[in-house]
Amino acid sequence: MSDPRIPRIVYLLLLVLGLLQWLHVYPELPARMASHFAADGTPNGWAPKEMFFVLMSFALLSSAFLTFIVPIIIASKSPARINLPNRSYWLSPERSAETFQFLNAYMSWFGCAVLFVLLYGTSQAMNANLPDGHFDSAAMLRVMIGFVFLVLALTIYLIRHFSRLPQSSAH
Repeated sequence: MSDPRIPRIVYLLLLVLGLLQWLHVYPELPARMASHFAADGTPNGWAPKEMFFVLMSFALLSSAFLTFIVPIIIASKSPARINLPNRSYWLSPERSAETFQFLNAYMSWFGCAVLFVLLYGTSQAMNANLPDGHFDSAAMLRVMIGFVFLVLALTIYLIRHFSRLPQSSAH
């Protein structure tokens, strides 16, 4: 999990596929789109098509921020300002590069998950605005539940990773 190149490639592939879908579907969408949906999938909010995509683009930027900028910000902080279990061990000069690479990969995977949820939700909204389309709220709920479980699992993984010290260093 400590190589950030793999999740960044996955991120870029997801982004390209999502944007290609946007380009493909955009001409078929109405000028005023259903942009918000009730729990049963019924539209309850609308927006001009252009505004919908501007807002979704800003949302996608949040995932890019998590993936590419947050790791740089973390690495630029003084070790005293980074809240990490066993901070003195993990941020010691001989381990800090490896630690920051791990955090970089971790944030990149998290950014991929956020991007996936955003693209999936956008895809559902676009589908609901196509002739005979609908918003599959059950599928969106499953994606959101999966995301919550993934965030919990990643958080536990992160805490466990930094809470454990190698045996030779624990003495």
